[in-house]
Amino acid sequence: MDELKWAMVGTGFMAELILKDFALADKTNLVALVSRSPEKAAARLAEFDLEARALTFEQAIADAEIDVIYIATPHSEHFGMAKAALEAGKHVLVEKAFTMNAAEARELANLAKANGRFLMEAMWTKFLPLHKAVKAMIEKREIGDLVMIEANFGFNAPFDADHRLFNHELGGGSTLDQGVYTTTICRWFADSAIKKQVTFGKRFDNGADSHADTTFEFENGVIGHGITSLVSMLGVSARVIGTAKSIDILGACWNARELNVLTFEGKPEPLVEHIDYETKGAGYAHMLEAVSNAILDGKLECEEHPLSFTIANMQALDEIRSQF
Repeated sequence: MDELKWAMVGTGFMAELILKDFALADKTNLVALVSRSPEKAAARLAEFDLEARALTFEQAIADAEIDVIYIATPHSEHFGMAKAALEAGKHVLVEKAFTMNAAEARELANLAKANGRFLMEAMWTKFLPLHKAVKAMIEKREIGDLVMIEANFGFNAPFDADHRLFNHELGGGSTLDQGVYTTTICRWFADSAIKKQVTFGKRFDNGADSHADTTFEFENGVIGHGITSLVSMLGVSARVIGTAKSIDILGACWNARELNVLTFEGKPEPLVEHIDYETKGAGYAHMLEAVSNAILDGKLECEEHPLSFTIANMQALDEIRSQF
């Protein structure tokens, strides 16, 4: 086998972002788009001029031709769909946040191991060229000793109780949609267990969290600060601060393509090194290709984003939501 056949579940906003990246990923062939309404899936495929079948979820997991199921539906559907796909013998990629809570994440991880199937959270950020470069700078101590990570993701959006972003039952709220990124960035770059985390937050009247300001203290002494909001123009920036240099990630911190490395050298104005990074398509192709390669190599996880990281991340997101 020299390529894998994929089915993507979901025809909403995530499909808009991801569908065209399949063609840019080696050994990755999109053969089906899945929806409760095959007519809706067919319309999406036509919109993007893609040749693939329009199937229901039940048809997709029963189809012997399909190797991998990519679940990109509201958070509340992730666990049930991933479990059904694993039980049907499929390899599975699940959009972030992976599940509604850490207990669901652990159950899926155990099921994948028992069935000998690949399972991963679609944390595409960890596969992007810029973010891999920042990680390497930290590990090589090019910025000195790591001191602090800051990650922000916030905007003021009109409240709509029926939209999945605000619907509490669907897993809506700031933490699962935005905090999954800020927490991942802090934990991944810190590369240490959380010693303590403290969150101040607010909720909408329906129970969904509207704002969360979290400080992480890691066992290695690094501090992480992640702020997410659906009610303020917080912005989408990130900074990595070392004893010798700091890094400003420019643009959306989860999908940035350029950064500045700042060196102060005892002066009020820093020396600025600007670096651009080339990204395939919308950025998802890097992750899709890595997943296909891992599965074809007989692996059940990607070393870049193992299930142990995802489970620990869900535990941190559970803790964030428990503190307000």
